[in-house]
Amino acid sequence: MTTTGKALRWNRFLYPGSRFGLIVPIDHGLTMGPIDGLTSVAGMGTWLRHPRITGIVAHKGVLERLAAQGWLGHKGLMLHLNGMSNMASAPDRKQMLTGVETALRLGADGVSLQLNFDGSNDGDNLTSLGATVDQAQQRGLPVLVMVYDKVTAADREASVKRIRHLMRIAIELGADAVKIGAPEKDARRELPLILDGISDDIAVFVAGGALRSDEEMLSLTRLARRSGAAGLCVGRNVFQRAMPEEILTKLGDILLGSDQVRRQPVWLHA
Repeated sequence: MTTTGKALRWNRFLYPGSRFGLIVPIDHGLTMGPIDGLTSVAGMGTWLRHPRITGIVAHKGVLERLAAQGWLGHKGLMLHLNGMSNMASAPDRKQMLTGVETALRLGADGVSLQLNFDGSNDGDNLTSLGATVDQAQQRGLPVLVMVYDKVTAADREASVKRIRHLMRIAIELGADAVKIGAPEKDARRELPLILDGISDDIAVFVAGGALRSDEEMLSLTRLARRSGAAGLCVGRNVFQRAMPEEILTKLGDILLGSDQVRRQPVWLHA
């Protein structure tokens, strides 16, 4: 397929006429088990159809079950390709569990993988990403890579430098979008530094992490949007709330602000 096919699929993860999107990952069950909000597939149906959600990330078993229930609608669907249980002795060493052909069979619009860099698995991570991008490009599927730095840096400056390097690796190997963890509350001012320049070359989505207050989540969303992020990729801060619909509406309203930038990320034209 050509890059036109990839661009069309990627647009399903964005609000119409916008470069912003609100992607909800529900892949946590493989890593963390049946946590609150994901105790059953049936329990997701109450909020999954919310119009502010532009995309869903899930493992193949859940994706099939959601599709069978008719709850996915016209949202962008992303098959998550790798993972590891947190019960394992090395939970940061994510293993490839499926591939691009399965994504196509399931009707997915893209694929994602999570890379946790612990300082000793860099080679495996780069190999997995490089191979996934090659396979996805042949089929016209966009690739989202979730990048997490598990190495304790000497200071905040070193931490910013490391995550920017890891994001650059995603660009160098051909990923189309990257998800990063949100800086801690006392280091939020670093987000514009982290995204500086990089968000011109790749769509960057900011994670929500563990459940936080509404105001913290809204503040993070405003900052991410101002800093050049393409949107949010948040799970627990949606499905672990008593009323997920309420936070989804508020987050979507921020991302769809009147000053939204109407341009395509440059990677779509590569």
